Amino acid sequence: MSAQPVQSIPLTENAALADLLVWSGKRAAWQRDALRRLVVGETLDQKAIEDLAEICLDPSRPHVPLAQSHIVVQTGSAEQISLVSIENPTAVNALASQQKLSFEPSGLTVIYGDNGSGKSGYVRVLKHACRSRDEKFAIHRDLEDKSETPQSAKIFFARGATADQFIWTPSGAPHTDLPSVSIFDSRSASIHVESTNEVAYIPRPMRVLEALADACDGVKALLDARIAALKKQVPLAISNPTLSQDTAAGSYVLALSAKSNIAQLDKLAALSEQETSRLAALEADFAQDPKRAVARLDVQRAEIERIHKGIEALRSATNAASFAEMGALRLAHANAVAAASLASQQLFSASPLPEVGQATWQKLWEAARNYADTVAYPEKTFPSTEPDTLCVLCQQPLNAEAIARQQTFESFIKSTTKADEAAARAKLGTSLRHLIEQAPRLADILKFRKFVATDIGDEALSQQVRRAFVVMLWRLRAMVKARAEPKQLGADPLPALAIVATDLKTRAAQLSADTQSDEYKKLQSEYLELKDRAALAPLVADIKAQIARLKEMEAITTALKTTAKKSITDKNKELSDRMVTDALRGRFAREIGKLKLSRMPVELRKEKDRQAVSYFRVALVENPSAKVGEILSEGEHRCVALAAFLAELVTAQRYSGIVFDDPMSSLDHIHRSAVASRLVEEAEHRQVVVFTHDLVFLYELRREAEKANRPIAFRNVRRQQGRPGYIENELPDKAKSGLEMCNALRSSLKTTRPGFDKLSDTQRTTFCKGTIGQLRDAWEQAISDYIRPVLERFDNKVKPTSMFRLGILTEDDVKRVMAAQARLSEDLHSSAQALNPEAVSLDDLLNEVKGLEDWIQSIRERQKNATKPVVN
Repeated sequence: MSAQPVQSIPLTENAALADLLVWSGKRAAWQRDALRRLVVGETLDQKAIEDLAEICLDPSRPHVPLAQSHIVVQTGSAEQISLVSIENPTAVNALASQQKLSFEPSGLTVIYGDNGSGKSGYVRVLKHACRSRDEKFAIHRDLEDKSETPQSAKIFFARGATADQFIWTPSGAPHTDLPSVSIFDSRSASIHVESTNEVAYIPRPMRVLEALADACDGVKALLDARIAALKKQVPLAISNPTLSQDTAAGSYVLALSAKSNIAQLDKLAALSEQETSRLAALEADFAQDPKRAVARLDVQRAEIERIHKGIEALRSATNAASFAEMGALRLAHANAVAAASLASQQLFSASPLPEVGQATWQKLWEAARNYADTVAYPEKTFPSTEPDTLCVLCQQPLNAEAIARQQTFESFIKSTTKADEAAARAKLGTSLRHLIEQAPRLADILKFRKFVATDIGDEALSQQVRRAFVVMLWRLRAMVKARAEPKQLGADPLPALAIVATDLKTRAAQLSADTQSDEYKKLQSEYLELKDRAALAPLVADIKAQIARLKEMEAITTALKTTAKKSITDKNKELSDRMVTDALRGRFAREIGKLKLSRMPVELRKEKDRQAVSYFRVALVENPSAKVGEILSEGEHRCVALAAFLAELVTAQRYSGIVFDDPMSSLDHIHRSAVASRLVEEAEHRQVVVFTHDLVFLYELRREAEKANRPIAFRNVRRQQGRPGYIENELPDKAKSGLEMCNALRSSLKTTRPGFDKLSDTQRTTFCKGTIGQLRDAWEQAISDYIRPVLERFDNKVKPTSMFRLGILTEDDVKRVMAAQARLSEDLHSSAQALNPEAVSLDDLLNEVKGLEDWIQSIRERQKNATKPVVN
């Protein structure tokens, strides 16, 4: 069996706000905070938008999202909520305490108060407790109360037949039932007159969404401004770099992003000493003519190769094998010397002189031979055996013994052992000379070091070269001095020198090649890479700052996504479809008719979607394109607002109490009467409370209630002894009928009787003067009551058909009125008939009241029984 269609009932405002709460659960943190501000009535000024923008950027910042406590939902039961009373207002404006403002639980209650009487203080308490749409008001303290007494009031209300109460405070949690009581005032109406003078109907939840959409624009503008400011901070060297896009450094800068690798930047910008030298060398290469550069490179390569060869030769000459070889030569020489020494000892043991045959003696002998062979006896063989030969040393003739001794010496010198010694000494000497010849000069070592450091640009290698030479010279000196072998060379510069030589050769070859060749391009690419890396170093700080800016811009861009309004637009459309239904539009049309706007029938028409809000324009049925705001009067605007307010309540089938705060503002006579009639009609279904300061509107309500035969209760808020907020459960004197004024006077006189005789003369005179003045007012009101069948008070509408009721007036009536005027007039107090306030008694005043009552009752009875004449 298929389901029956359900009648469309519009979504109530509070239900829509509750729906917004659920919807907000998936919104960004800043939007949830914004919704909370809007729902509780805050205005999203520039400061608020700035706060929301900060939350948008950092959702972890302190914020207060929209919660159930910010939305007081209508009572869940079907029972009506009605106000019973507000009692004991404390520290609320300057309201008198220990007062009770009561309301009829059903029907119409009218609370009248002049300006400054304290009426608005009670209204504000109700607006706060019942969560009026208008939340832009403050409940001030009594400025004269220096005790800082906390503000409070007791609100008594009924839930159906069940009585309840609520202690209201400005900061306390609201009661969940009281918001079922609806408040209407000028600010809370759902009617807006736009700058184009068009009247648009926008329910509050949709206005919240509109404000949220505006907040999206505001937050977006701030975030866009931040991005623009960050972009302005980018240095020209970063925004327009001179680096090549073909180098690693250039590619890094040109592709900067929030994800750029800082470690890679530091690595690219940090050139080693070798890379710095390499760059300097390549700059020199490309700064010169290729031929000259090649010649320079060849010269440098030749010098490096010479240094390489020098170190290599010296290392070979001073290696461990050379030390071993030199040791062997010294040992052989030592052995030969020892053998010759032994032979000399055996041969010259009987010699009168010591160490004959030893090295010193041998040098002497060799010198003697040389002298004899070259100077003294060149033609003879040394030593000469001829008798006439003189000794070349002592220059004495040689005897036979001396000749024989010389022959022995010569034989020894030419013997094998002595020859071996000479050969060993010669070989050792040759080796030592060869070593010494290979030792470079200190100046050459310094020159080599400087060349490697300056021309090649490798300070580390230059130090290695210097150390290598120094260590090997040290080893050579040890070898020459026959010392122990020192430690070997540590860092060997030969491989590095070989690489440098190869590099110089390669660079020369590349520079010699065609500029379009791969060799040349490879060298040029290396140069550009190193050049851009060197240019990158001064930009590191700016680049890191730019990466930080890019990260911030990326975060802002991500945050900007939360300012998109599509979801708000979709939610607005959903709410507009559920809140502004055909049933509501139909009810609105009927309310318009009841409020006397049917001369120009208007309707709710969906006009447009703008800023995430659907606008339902109030349009003329016959001419939808006309600007209603330019046609309707201010009072008609007010009626349209009231029609929308009542249409929402009636269509949503909510029948809890309604409080109207000065609904007659700006209304003319026709619409004032229509509004009064409509409120009296609504009071048949629910409690209706009207606060007003307009006496004319009070009379309209009273007339309409009497016409509909419906009860109406009056309350009066007035000032007493300079303090506002005193409550009387009756009309003010100026709004009473003559008979009601008599009743009030009688009650006052009876209350005063027990203490009347105790009053001082001054007090008695003051009291009597006031009573006499009220009696004059009562007679004037009684005369106005007589005329009422034809012309109501505060009403310009004349009823000619009721003129026959004025015909009951007699000459005696006129005399009674004139006599009373004479007795009560201040101008006639000198007359004998006048009431003298200083001497009048309480009975005299009561008699005057009774005389007026009798006359009024007589007039009423005669008017009631008057016969309407028959018109032919």
